[in-house]
Amino acid sequence: MFANNPRPITTTHSNPQINIHSNPDPYAIFHQGMYYVYSTNYYGVNVLRSKDMIVFEHMGFALSDAGYHSYWAPCVFYYKGLFYMYGSSVPVGETDPHLGYMRVATSDSPLGPFTYQRTMCDEFSIDPHVVEKDGQLYMFYSPNRMEGKIGTLTVLDKMLDPLTLEGKPRIVVAPSIEQEISTRNRLGDGRDWYTIEGGFYFEDGGTGFLMYSANCFTHEDYFVGYSICDAASPLDEAVFSKYPSDATYNPLIGKDEYFTGCGHNSMITGPNGELLIVYHGRPNNDTAPASNVGDDRRLCVSAVEIHGKELRLVPYK
Repeated sequence: MFANNPRPITTTHSNPQINIHSNPDPYAIFHQGMYYVYSTNYYGVNVLRSKDMIVFEHMGFALSDAGYHSYWAPCVFYYKGLFYMYGSSVPVGETDPHLGYMRVATSDSPLGPFTYQRTMCDEFSIDPHVVEKDGQLYMFYSPNRMEGKIGTLTVLDKMLDPLTLEGKPRIVVAPSIEQEISTRNRLGDGRDWYTIEGGFYFEDGGTGFLMYSANCFTHEDYFVGYSICDAASPLDEAVFSKYPSDATYNPLIGKDEYFTGCGHNSMITGPNGELLIVYHGRPNNDTAPASNVGDDRRLCVSAVEIHGKELRLVPYK
């Protein structure tokens, strides 16, 4: 049992057709004095706006194309005066979520509208996080693997430019423990399906932290863990190891008396300099209306402390 207990937040919107409660896979950025949080939605990419990471205003969809649905796990990266939005979506008429490929769109404004530029991958690919290190752009994302422990895992690829992957992804976080199994005997051949997704990378004090979510977002046991590396290494050469070990189940965030299904996070510095983890969870004994696709993953914000190579969650008091 954990103690997430995120800080109380409020979300508002004047459009009654939008479910303000559902903001899965939240990705937070800060730009010119305002915070923006983007999230998954069937009809488009949600965007919330806040001055303090406590009171949020739902600003509608930053991206919504007529030919697509199921906009999953957006990442927004500001680079040389332009906002780039990375995420996957599924063509209209298709129901298989594994037909969701990584796409990129751009905008002059963090609120959008974002305009589609190109499809970056030719296979199932979700949960991007783009970072710049030593003048080089990289993308963490999650494809499927059908060898070894089959399932979804997290890879890293260089970017030739903001619209183009090098096309040489390498695995940086792979399944290693039973708690990462998302579906037993998924293919009917006795093999269990593992899931490691939602990668988010940041550095502090010479240590690189690669956060990830494991298990399945529809399960109550979805959780956030993290791997570490030596931040002095070039990112494309860095060796990541789960903390405290590949064999240890040690979630930073998991189900507790307040929320279940907690996961898929981003990190951001708060208004008072505190490190904040932004994630989603389903409230226990929830009475809020379901979204248009039966999803009610709530936006959660908690503080995190860094103690050497260890991350510690700070429950709200």
